[in-house]
Amino acid sequence: MHSSVNPGRGDGFQAGRGPGKPVRPGLAFPACLATAAGTVLRGLAQVLLLRTATAGLLVLIGLAHARPALAAAALLGSALGCCAAALCPSLREDARQGLHGYNAALALMVLVAGFEFSPALAAVAVALPVLLVPLRQAARRWPVPIYTVPFLICAWGLPAAASWLGLEPMPLPPAPAAGPAEGLLHGLSQVLFVQSVPAGLCVLLAVALESPRLALLTLAASALGLLIGLLVGVPGAALGAGLAGFNAVLCALALGRALPAVPTLVAAAGAALLSLAAQRAGVPAWSAPFILCAWAALWQARLATPGADGGPAARE
Repeated sequence: MHSSVNPGRGDGFQAGRGPGKPVRPGLAFPACLATAAGTVLRGLAQVLLLRTATAGLLVLIGLAHARPALAAAALLGSALGCCAAALCPSLREDARQGLHGYNAALALMVLVAGFEFSPALAAVAVALPVLLVPLRQAARRWPVPIYTVPFLICAWGLPAAASWLGLEPMPLPPAPAAGPAEGLLHGLSQVLFVQSVPAGLCVLLAVALESPRLALLTLAASALGLLIGLLVGVPGAALGAGLAGFNAVLCALALGRALPAVPTLVAAAGAALLSLAAQRAGVPAWSAPFILCAWAALWQARLATPGADGGPAARE
């Protein structure tokens, strides 16, 4: 990922206007606000490995309908993560693309969902997105995409450090009853940590606007997770909640534009199996099954095609 700096920015000139055409004072603030909003929304879109502010807006709408507190946490996380990265000139282009927003958004969603509100939680909420910037930069040296590894470190580390940080765990609300048919869309909404058909539809629409083929692959991956869950005897409530499908959906989102459909769905099936095994063992795997299976699929593709880089969807 390279960094591009517009020489007009910060010099009193609007991008694209060229020298000698200063920004009119009345337009400067709205333009900056629109730029900032687009960056934050792209950070939310990157949760789905998408790139557009429109996709991020649909993510926000889905979250706001299902759990407004998580929508606020995601918005704050993306904003803080992108702002923290933008303080470093070499990271500003990455920040503009939302690449420093999505892990921070996910981390704050888990924080808000899992712990009671307190001054300690507020302090952690501000600190986490800032700490994720150097963590992500360190992980960029890896020979594979980092995906949600920084978020995973937070999701596993927060419960372990809760007492030291002064965080009080909060019991999760009971999940509404749902049948396997609803599990198809819940497999999409669980990528956002919610069980909601409207949120699932928002995810599907966000993906379809960027790539109709990818939207079909995500639906197929969710259905594959449901089928595997049925075959291994997962209870109907868990199937209806979408817990069998969300890691498979993430695999489809990560690999669907880089690899053919068959290896993408093979990786999705592996992610579903790993996720279900972790759930049965009582281990909070979060998105780890997706990451492991996506890495394995990309590694196999590179062996089969020397010089392959995993494609645009396998980016950071």
